[in-house]
Amino acid sequence: MSFRARLLQTFLTLVIITTGAAMLIAQRQNELMLQGVVNALFKAELKIFYQTQELSVESAKAKGLHLAESVRLFAALEEGDPEEVYQVADAEMQLGWFDFFRLLNAEGKLIPRVAEATAGALPDQDLTEDLLPRKIDETDVELGFVATRQGTVYRLLACTIRKFDQTVGTLVLGQALPRETSLLIDGKFLGSGIPEALRAPLLAQTGENGRFIADGIEYRFTRFTLNKGSLYPSADWVSVLSMAEMTQQQRVLASHILLTAAVALGISALVINELSRQIAQPVANLVKAAGSVRSGNYDVQLPPTRTIEMTQLGSAFNEMAAGLALRDRYQSILQKVTDPRVAEELVAGRVKLGGELREVSVIFCDIRGYTALSAGRNPVEVIHLLNDHMGALAKVVQRHHGVINQFAGDAIMILFGAPKSYGEDAADALRCAWEMMEERERLNREAAEPLLIGIGIATGEMVAGCIGAESRSEYTVIGEKTNLAARMCSAAGAGQIILDTETQRKTASIAVFTALEPLSLKGFTHPVSAFRLASLNS
Repeated sequence: MSFRARLLQTFLTLVIITTGAAMLIAQRQNELMLQGVVNALFKAELKIFYQTQELSVESAKAKGLHLAESVRLFAALEEGDPEEVYQVADAEMQLGWFDFFRLLNAEGKLIPRVAEATAGALPDQDLTEDLLPRKIDETDVELGFVATRQGTVYRLLACTIRKFDQTVGTLVLGQALPRETSLLIDGKFLGSGIPEALRAPLLAQTGENGRFIADGIEYRFTRFTLNKGSLYPSADWVSVLSMAEMTQQQRVLASHILLTAAVALGISALVINELSRQIAQPVANLVKAAGSVRSGNYDVQLPPTRTIEMTQLGSAFNEMAAGLALRDRYQSILQKVTDPRVAEELVAGRVKLGGELREVSVIFCDIRGYTALSAGRNPVEVIHLLNDHMGALAKVVQRHHGVINQFAGDAIMILFGAPKSYGEDAADALRCAWEMMEERERLNREAAEPLLIGIGIATGEMVAGCIGAESRSEYTVIGEKTNLAARMCSAAGAGQIILDTETQRKTASIAVFTALEPLSLKGFTHPVSAFRLASLNS
């Protein structure tokens, strides 16, 4: 995956996560707000119901206290004449917002009323004894609810009528509730406030608050007991709220949020794409430029960018490329004036001014009859001839880990073991010399003017290092064996490879030699033992 693609992926992932989290938080907050609205509606509805009930209770207490002060009512209750009792009660009490009233005797038995003067009163046949309190004792008001066969729901308030400390009867006041009232008594719903389709699911619910699904629609409900501790049957006020409209509004809101998020994501993607391009394009240019530098093309220039940091990075890269180009030119020139292996060691800083004692095998090779060959010739022609000759032999030297130390006229000085040893330096030197001779013979078969060469090899300890000054030095080897190799090259005839005893000893297993008469060489006091290479073992 490219840097830009990964950058885009990272940014978009962060945006998606952030947007998703914001949507979840908004959805959660919306759900909490919705639940708060539902709870507020339920509380307001219950508060109104309670306020109405409290007023009814206070009114019932007042009427009960008023009747308790009626001497005529006490006398009528003692005589036990129902008609007289209700005549006195009608004269003593105004119903106000109550629809009817009934009286119980001291034993809690209903005193029947022959005729009902008030419209909307609960018929006597519906006021069965099990719907009236058996005994109120010292309780001021008992609250209960009852429904007629026609479905009308009444709120009943029973308050005691006392003569001093003696209970002489009970006043039962009745108030018709709206048909939309929703009350639950003994597992049955009173009123029409709860639709039939919702009653069974509601009865299956537990707790005071909750939710349920009916016909694919979500409903919220609340339930509260209105007459805890009453002698009347326990009555639960029930309210149900359909969430269909609110759910639809939530869906619309969610779709708006999703649309807004999609638009925000699209805008973010465009912005991120532009930002990533501004960041990734300079990086891509840098990678491309680095590839060019790696392939050897240092002529690259990174343009300025919109960001300060990337511009500074580009400038640093341009300076680095220019430095590498200059170093490459220096190294190229260095490799032309010295052997590549020596150049590598010099560039790496592993060869310093001074020397070290190393075991080295040295080859000297020169052309036989060079003076006569070059006499009277055009110097340019001679140079071309030498370049072809030296170039062919240089390739052979490089294949055998040799280091061309110098070209001196028609002669080549080659080192094995300095500045770096490959383990079998004498054997490498011997094989190199043999192949050089074969290469020259091959060239002679094709050349218009053949050249004959002689080769000398010597092996031993020599001082290897840079000789000269800090500002100008040359890598070479110095020692008796260097002179010996040069003298043996001079003593070698055309097509001959002559070597010293140390080289012969180290390579005896790979070649066949012919021992020569000791050589009297210039610069050496005593004759030097020498061998001629006859052949290499296959």
